[in-house]
Amino acid sequence: MSIYIYGIIDSNDRIDESIKGLNGIPVSYIPYKDISLVISSFNGDIQDITKIKVLEHEDVLDRLMEKFTVLPFRFRTLYNREEDVVSMLKDFYNDFSEDLGRLRNKAEFDIKVIWSGDKIIEEITSDYDRDRDISAGDESRGKLFMEQAYNKYKIDREFEERANICITVIDNFFSRFASEKKLEKLKSKNLLLDAFYLVDKERQGDFKEAFDSLKASSSDLQYLFSGPWPPYNFVRIEYGKD
Repeated sequence: MSIYIYGIIDSNDRIDESIKGLNGIPVSYIPYKDISLVISSFNGDIQDITKIKVLEHEDVLDRLMEKFTVLPFRFRTLYNREEDVVSMLKDFYNDFSEDLGRLRNKAEFDIKVIWSGDKIIEEITSDYDRDRDISAGDESRGKLFMEQAYNKYKIDREFEERANICITVIDNFFSRFASEKKLEKLKSKNLLLDAFYLVDKERQGDFKEAFDSLKASSSDLQYLFSGPWPPYNFVRIEYGKD
């Protein structure tokens, strides 16, 4: 029988509420000092934990977030022996406590911003092509190749500059409500921004209102909102193992 780990909570009190984990097995708790590890038993190995189980994993964390600060472990974190779990809890106690203190009463929100990246590149390219047509004359093949390569560099640079300007405006709008953030820019041409914000409970209503306001004011951008989530992107060390 293996031990499946969901995360750590900022309490060592006895918890009477029944929460079902993977395969419907109730979760249990291993307390240590002022924190507890949230686990359930699992009959099998890691290959038996398919991706469809991720919803059960997230449901446990969502239930825990209603009452506690949670440090989420990676999906499919599995240990074979309880003594190894207890040893891990003791060895990393200081790290766990530090993260719990920093993340207390906070949740993660994810905002994705989609723009017409392909269309913007076409506009920039059209501008450069028009300028070239005006100045074009008899050119050698080598010179033409170098010019095309340089123009591509300038087009890519202008595309990135436009993206950065837009991202700065958007981020400034949300950063005032967040204590921490992580920005992933231009993961694809059309995915302008994938931003993660850590927001205190008292400011989450304001954060959502800001999103609704910005979304309503822009017709050129598409905004996607999700959360609150456990603070997956804001733990200082990566909890779990391969």
